[in-house]
Amino acid sequence: MVTGDAKVGAEFTRLKFDHILFTGSTPVGRLVMRAASENLVPVTLELGGKSPVIVERGTSIEDTAYRIAHGKLANGGQTCVAPDYALVPEEEVEAFTAAFEQAVDRLYPSVATNPDYTWIINDHHFARLTGLVEDAVAKGARMIEIGARPSGTSGSQSRLFLPKLLLGVTDEMNVMHEEIFGPILPVVAYREPEDAIAYVNVRPRPLALYVFGADGPGRRRVLYHTTSGNVVVNDTLFHYVQDDLPFGGVGASGMGDYHGPEGFKTLSHAKGIYTQARFNVAEGIRPPFGRIFDILSFFTLR
Repeated sequence: MVTGDAKVGAEFTRLKFDHILFTGSTPVGRLVMRAASENLVPVTLELGGKSPVIVERGTSIEDTAYRIAHGKLANGGQTCVAPDYALVPEEEVEAFTAAFEQAVDRLYPSVATNPDYTWIINDHHFARLTGLVEDAVAKGARMIEIGARPSGTSGSQSRLFLPKLLLGVTDEMNVMHEEIFGPILPVVAYREPEDAIAYVNVRPRPLALYVFGADGPGRRRVLYHTTSGNVVVNDTLFHYVQDDLPFGGVGASGMGDYHGPEGFKTLSHAKGIYTQARFNVAEGIRPPFGRIFDILSFFTLR
């Protein structure tokens, strides 16, 4: 166990390990892979990204919002598989917003003073999250903050970052390009199911994809026509704790799998061993070639 900052990590990636498993952002993952390539060290990259939630029309908004809120706010949103944005039918956005606020109150009563609600890890990331919200609001998004900050405290002093919804988001906003890694949930309205699928597919492959809806053609369209690391149906996060389910990303969200048998294979080198028998036909295929070689060649070529 070695502690340190990015400089220590950079030095580690230059060493001649048998394998490097890195968990972090996509930009840093590229640097890790580039450094490891100098020594031809294989890598497994878990890179997060923007994991979408697709809410199908007619789904129970209350249950859906509750489970999305749990996934979004666990560890203050600071998990690699946290839902990054929600795609919601346009006529259900307001109902979803109200249900999400109620879900936060159910999960974290008096959220601002609730000891179960996690603060942001450091001032840098607090400032980064604040900047994402300010940028979105400046470009036309509507921000809904859930909870009330205790009087006499500032955000930078406590690093308490209250849950926030962003409505009316657009591609011009930084929050729709950067991995959020915090308790901010942009809500994107869609008209037709195909629009939601297309929205996901034109973006980098996510580490996780969450779909809420009944078993039917709508769900199957999402499963068949999207590409992601893992998919969870009607919940969030819980795929990660299934020990026998391969976990990993694809494309910009990473490469390689671990957990269960896949993890054993990823972090092992299968060294093939062949031991020649004392008496074997291999002697007949070595020069000088003679009758045995001709016989073996005859049966082989047939």
